[in-house]
Order: sequence, then C-alpha cells, then structure tokens
Amino acid sequence: MQPTINRPHPRSQPRSRVLRRGVRFLVIVGAIALAIGLFDKVLWPNRYLAPALFGDAFYKVQTDEKVVALTFDDGPDPRYTEQIGQILADAGAPSTFFVMGRHVEQHPEVVQTLMAQGHELGNHTWSHPSLKIKSVATIRDELESTDQILRDLGYTAAIPFRSPYGHSWFTLPHVLKQRNQANILWTVQMNDWKPEEPDVMMELLAPKFDNGAIVLMHDGDGESEGADRSNTVTLVQMILDQYRAEGYRFVTVSELLAQGQPLRHWH
Repeated sequence: MQPTINRPHPRSQPRSRVLRRGVRFLVIVGAIALAIGLFDKVLWPNRYLAPALFGDAFYKVQTDEKVVALTFDDGPDPRYTEQIGQILADAGAPSTFFVMGRHVEQHPEVVQTLMAQGHELGNHTWSHPSLKIKSVATIRDELESTDQILRDLGYTAAIPFRSPYGHSWFTLPHVLKQRNQANILWTVQMNDWKPEEPDVMMELLAPKFDNGAIVLMHDGDGESEGADRSNTVTLVQMILDQYRAEGYRFVTVSELLAQGQPLRHWH
C-alpha cells in the first residue's frame, strides 16, 4: 500500500488583494482618460499660448472697431477666385487670399487680377501638405518657393502665412520664428469645402461673427482639382449684404492685425 501524499492546494489570492488591484487599474485608466480629455479640451486648443513651443498663431484680433477679415484658402481657381475677388472689390472689401504656389504657377493671371483688385496675398505652401511632421528643409522649400513666385509676379507687400489644415508642431514654429512670421488661423471656418448650403453656413457664422473675427473660406481645393466652390461665391455676397448693413467693414488680415491685440486662442 502506497503512502498517501498530501499535495498542497494552490492558495487563492485574498479577496481584498484582488479588489485593490481592480481599484488600482480603474484609477490608472481614469487618470489616463482625464489626461487625454484635459489635453484635448484645454491644453491643445490653447497651445499657442506657449509660443516658444508652438510659435505665434492668431485666431482673432481684440478690437472695439467693427472690422472683420475675410480670408480664402487653396486658390487660385479661375472658375471662382476672380468672381469672389470682384464681388469683394465692388463692395470695397479688400480680403486676404492664402494661395498655393502650384496653383499660382498654373494660373498666374488670376493672381495678377487679385492684385489689381486690391486684395492681399498670403502663403498657403506650394503643395498643401500637413506640416506636422515635415523636416525643416521641406517646410522652408514649401514656403520660400511660394513667396518667390508671388514676388516674381510683382507682389511687393508683406506675405502672411497660414498652414494647411491649421496644422503645426515643433518644426514649423522653428521655421516661422526664423522668418519672423505668425501662423494666421481663424475665428470661424465655413464648411464650404463639403460643400454646405449658403444658408446653413450663414447660421454657422452668426455666433462667431464679431469685431476682429477672421473668417475662413475656400476659393480652391488643396487636395484635388475641380472642387465646386459656387456656394462660396454666393456666401460671400450674403455676408457682405448682411454685415455691411450692420456697420461692419471688411479689411485684409494685415490691416486687421494693426487694429488691436491679436489673440492666440479661440474664444
């Protein structure tokens, strides 16, 4: 008869230890979720309050004057840019067109028309890439080549800059600081790239339309050719008709920045 061997039973962990581990896990998950939420809702929207890291970027100008800047990205597009430019010129509303270098190369005559109409030209890079993770050399090439083609066409005024999609990380601010430039962003963006109906866009605009606002629209397309911007043409006329009647004046971005204190975060 073989002797009985008493095998030790595996010890179950005390219930209190399991609970502590569960609570610790939930605390860690909650802390991570809170950090992500804080970053997304508070830190990231206000990142330009730390210009040493993210460079200077302006969303609006604090002023008592009833002045607003209308801005247009991704052109020139001969189907829409000249129409928009003429509507603005007829209303005495000089505006800022942030043009793409490759579109300027394709349609230099449209840019010359904008200049003749009295509008300001801005730099929106040569090819509309996101500049978040681009090298210093690539960013410089995108900006300098666009500046140069505008100078070659006879544009002599200062050239403000707006990054595609508003994107910026550590490299772009370094380049802009060397160029002594800010990133001109916006108070409100119209959804004309969708495209959205003009009446709907006017409703979107109303709560944000105020002294010193910078309004973003699109007269071209940075990602593909042939986008329909006819709703933007209609929208521009609607904005002018409504807000000029309320006593607002429309000026270029550079003129707006001279009217008051530029703001570095959305309000």
